[in-house]
Amino acid sequence: MSTSTCGTDAAPAPADSPAPAEARQSGPRHVMQMRLLGPMEASLGGEPMLLGGSRQQTVLAALALEANRVIPLDRLIRAVWDDAPPSTARSQIHICISALRRILAVGDAPVIVTRSPGYLLALPQDNIDAHWFDSLVTRGRTAAGQGRTAAAADSLREALTLWRGPALSGIPSRIVQAGATKLDEARMAATEERIRLDLRLGRHHEIIGELHALTAAEPFRETPQAQLMLALYRSGRQAEALETYQKVRATFAAELGIEPGEELRKLHHDILAGHARLDLAAQQGDHAGERAPAPVEIVTTPRQLPGGVHDFVGRTRELARIRAALLPEPDDAAAAPAPRVMAVSGRPGAGKSTLAVRAAHEVSDAFGDGQLYADLGGFRDPARGAHEVMGGFLRALGVAAHVIPDDARERTELYRSRLAAARVLIVIDNAVSEQQVTRLSPGSGRCAVIATSRSRFTGLPGAHQLDLCVLGRKESEEFLTRVLGAERAAADPAALGALARRCGGLPLALRIAGARLAARAHWPVGRLVERLGDEDQLLGELVHGELHFRGCLQESYEALDPAARGLFRRLALLEAPDFSGWIAAALCDRSLLEAEDLLEALVDARLIEAATGARGQGTRYRFPDLVRAYARERLRQEEPQPERRAALLRTLGTWLALAEEAHRKEYGGDFLLVHGDAPRWRLPKAFTDRLLRRPMAWLESERRCLTAAVLQAADHQLPEHCWDLALTSTTLFAAGGHFADWRQTASAALGATEQYEIPRGRAASHYSLGSLHTAQGRLDQAAAHFDTALGLFTALGDDRGAGLVLTALGEVSHGLGRDAAAHRQWAAGLRALRRAGDRIGQARVLCAMARARLAEGDCPRARRHLVKALGACRSAGSSRAEAPVRLLFGQLHLRTGRLGSAERGFHWALRVARADGDRACEVRALHGLGLVRRGQGRPGPARTALSQALELARQTGDRELTERVGRSLVAPSQAGERSCPPSHDSV
Repeated sequence: MSTSTCGTDAAPAPADSPAPAEARQSGPRHVMQMRLLGPMEASLGGEPMLLGGSRQQTVLAALALEANRVIPLDRLIRAVWDDAPPSTARSQIHICISALRRILAVGDAPVIVTRSPGYLLALPQDNIDAHWFDSLVTRGRTAAGQGRTAAAADSLREALTLWRGPALSGIPSRIVQAGATKLDEARMAATEERIRLDLRLGRHHEIIGELHALTAAEPFRETPQAQLMLALYRSGRQAEALETYQKVRATFAAELGIEPGEELRKLHHDILAGHARLDLAAQQGDHAGERAPAPVEIVTTPRQLPGGVHDFVGRTRELARIRAALLPEPDDAAAAPAPRVMAVSGRPGAGKSTLAVRAAHEVSDAFGDGQLYADLGGFRDPARGAHEVMGGFLRALGVAAHVIPDDARERTELYRSRLAAARVLIVIDNAVSEQQVTRLSPGSGRCAVIATSRSRFTGLPGAHQLDLCVLGRKESEEFLTRVLGAERAAADPAALGALARRCGGLPLALRIAGARLAARAHWPVGRLVERLGDEDQLLGELVHGELHFRGCLQESYEALDPAARGLFRRLALLEAPDFSGWIAAALCDRSLLEAEDLLEALVDARLIEAATGARGQGTRYRFPDLVRAYARERLRQEEPQPERRAALLRTLGTWLALAEEAHRKEYGGDFLLVHGDAPRWRLPKAFTDRLLRRPMAWLESERRCLTAAVLQAADHQLPEHCWDLALTSTTLFAAGGHFADWRQTASAALGATEQYEIPRGRAASHYSLGSLHTAQGRLDQAAAHFDTALGLFTALGDDRGAGLVLTALGEVSHGLGRDAAAHRQWAAGLRALRRAGDRIGQARVLCAMARARLAEGDCPRARRHLVKALGACRSAGSSRAEAPVRLLFGQLHLRTGRLGSAERGFHWALRVARADGDRACEVRALHGLGLVRRGQGRPGPARTALSQALELARQTGDRELTERVGRSLVAPSQAGERSCPPSHDSV
């Protein structure tokens, strides 16, 4: 159909098809009829049906407007409640549907059918008056094109008799009235066309009264005014025709500040001159029944661009790019074989339409033959296609409606022919597909096209691409200042900046926020900032009149397929600031390839953002803040709680499995850690191996996610995931000096395990906190945590846990000057770790013992401990565990004067540390190299290495290490220090 919105499968009625009234009278008496062309009515066998209350009528109207199409449940909710649905909206719609099914029950087949993601009104198109109207209008236009003017006028007149008043009057729904407006506009177009045909048939006397009523109701519609002037002129009432023009001109000047259009001005001139082309004979055929010649066309210059906005800010570079793309050198333009196309894409609310209109106005002088504009409606109105828009463009270019072909190919040929020699700018706003833009693009290189879409139209041949970003901080604040006024904005600059950040730099959000404040002059800016601080209410606050940010996100969401919508909702479960692609596989329990496709669908819809991650770590994705708020709304409304929890369990299980595997690859096995019973969700081995090719780099790239995952596990009563992931993550926290993350996750794990009484988790959390205190030089606090951990591990019979704690306790005792206690603890720890088979744990004890022997000056015993430790590390295949051993060998060589061997050992450790991102090990290696160079009599290189070590030590936050390196830097005489600092390369 071309004008109604009642479905996609209707075909124009053939010329010999029965009239609507006949069809209804001869049709089965048990078939339901729907009448939309006036107050909505439904009847069965001619008897009216009681449709229930306003809510049921709104739902039925929304379904009837798009009969035989699936209407999503969310659209029905918006039809009833606009953008403020109650929490029970879904269930209330279900109740309405059930009631309507009972009312409309006809035979065995249901009239309203459930079909994902909503409902469908299954009704033959012939049973809807809007369809009959459309069929009759099409028949009339076909007859007019064949020269059968009288038959065409009769068909249009019959079509107009179907109307009983404004379409769907009495139903206040915004969505329903949008569809009703289209029907009303189609009625007006049909009326104008029928009057044109009556004028050709010489019925000018008969239609003057009708035209007076029509122009009184639509004073700014120029076509009826022109028809009234022509009818009066042909009726011998030239003075009244001229008076009509003067009244129109005065009304336009007073109300709109403009002159009448070119067509009316030309008609006025011709009436004054008594031009022969206005005579009836000039527009009639020589013989009845023959095709009449086309009427003289008044070619107009279309100026369809919407008005710009006065508070437009920024976008200087973007406007320059558009001008450069659309305004090439004159010689290039003459030789261009195709129109110049600028495709502007961007997120919902980024200001694409505003930018396109602004740019179009700036370049309009270069397109003297006119500017065409069409809003294709994006996802709001996907049914509005290029065919319909092209018909409107042709009418704007002066082509009479009755000569516009219905055939798509012929219509396109006429359109391109019309523009072949013209300089016209075409703005195609809110396109959904590249095909729409291609259809509406002219063939002439003299023309240019600006197309906007949320999608990137990279498939448009030769198109210039502009991906529109959000406004920067200064531009956002300037935008708000222009809306609020300089004085109000300057009253609280901090609040103004906070408001700009809350709006995410999105012009639509900024405009709504500014409009809300402008409407509430008594509010300080900070008041709205506070209200926007609650994520649950965020989108509810970004509403002002017809402006609402939630709506533009909802359009994109509803256009996704069900699987992509499901992923979108579940991504809102994450507390992490960004995430990797494999997360989607865990959330949706799908293969990696399927998950990647779903993620990219969300990227294409501009609902999530993608960016290249660190080297070798793949793409990272993130939610813009406003989109995350919308995703969480949908999550709460549509995702059952059991499915949410299952998705979260899989995701946390995957993080845990990957963190464990990264640790294994670094240390050659599950050494130095204890684990719990939390279920793991494992990715394919080949993928995991590629992902963890550089384990420490992967851990660093996921650091903020791991921290967020631990805290989320604690918040969602998942203590096993919480403590296990927290302990495993200390491999990263200790190496990178991320002490704040370490403290936060270990404390959360301790709280969770104490609340749920998990002894192994409590022991592991105390051990982790003790290791953190040791790294930061708080030895007494460390000892308290280690004592608690040792008691718990011993009671559990956990040799590995007890051995690790005894090793750490020995280092604390040694640091407190309790050497005898330290050696007893190390010996006990070594025995426990041997029973547990933890080779890297044993190497750690041996290193601690070697360090103590070096401090005592017992180099032979230190060497024997280090040889054993090196053998344990090599048997496990862990270069990371070997690095601390090499550092101690360097210290040993430094003490014995073998500076070359010491330098080689420190260089080896430095390479490993930098490859792994182990900043603590890097500090110690640089420290050792500085001491070696000083011993070699090279004070400059020594100071360089020590200065680098000091700067890096300060970054780690390790106070004891910082003080030790600082002493070496300022006290050259202390080059032969007693030992190197304790190593905390892991927990």
